[in-house]
Parts: sequence; structure tokens; C-alpha cells
Amino acid sequence: MLTTAGRDFVAGALGDRSGSRPAAADYLALTANSTSPAAGDTTLTGEIATASGGLIRAQATYAHTGGAATYTLTKTYTANGNDALPVTVAKVGVFNASSAGTLVWETLLGTTATISASGDSLTVTETITVS
Repeated sequence: MLTTAGRDFVAGALGDRSGSRPAAADYLALTANSTSPAAGDTTLTGEIATASGGLIRAQATYAHTGGAATYTLTKTYTANGNDALPVTVAKVGVFNASSAGTLVWETLLGTTATISASGDSLTVTETITVS
């Protein structure tokens, strides 16, 4: 879901020449929170933010095929000994900064993913449709 702040972000990214254009939204964050996304959300409730954990917000890899109406952000997370496990990942947020920043999109996963032990990995691919 594109958030209200995300709409402002898109407008600024596309049309702002003033020098205050927002940074690229290419950071993915995870949460176990399973409430439905809402346009007014400005943070990812319950974002996994364990210091030095392998499941914390991280920059994703951007990919786009010319002429397509979509692009993807992909990140593989690997749990480590600093993460509070087990955790069931239920939602993903897309931000434009490694901390704080603007929550541009958030997506409730169709299927949750449970990470049980250090070394377990999860690859998240967020597909964004531009229309």
C-alpha cells in the first residue's frame, strides 16, 4: 500500500527541482506485526531493529526492465545470534533511509515466514507497480 507520505514522496521524486528531492526508497524493513497497512502509517509498527541483527532494515537491490510498469527491490536477510528468534515475518516496509526516513510502501505478506535459528535466511522481493 502506498502511504500518504509515500504519495508526497513520489510527487517530490518526480517533480521537485528545488534540491529537496527525497532519497531513493530502497531500504526494506521487516516486522512480525500482521495488522493491515493503512495509508496514514508513518512507521512500520514493531519493525525488527535488534542492534547488529541480521533481520534489521537494509538496502535492497533495485531492478527494472525498460518499459515495464513494475520494478523490484530484493534483499536476502540471514538471522544471526543477535536476533530475537524465533520470529514470524508478516509485513515489509519500504523506506528511503537506513533509519527513520519516509515509509513509502508497506505490504502484508500473503504467506508469513518463520525464522527459527541463527543462519536461517529469508529472501524478500517487493514488486512495486508504477501506474
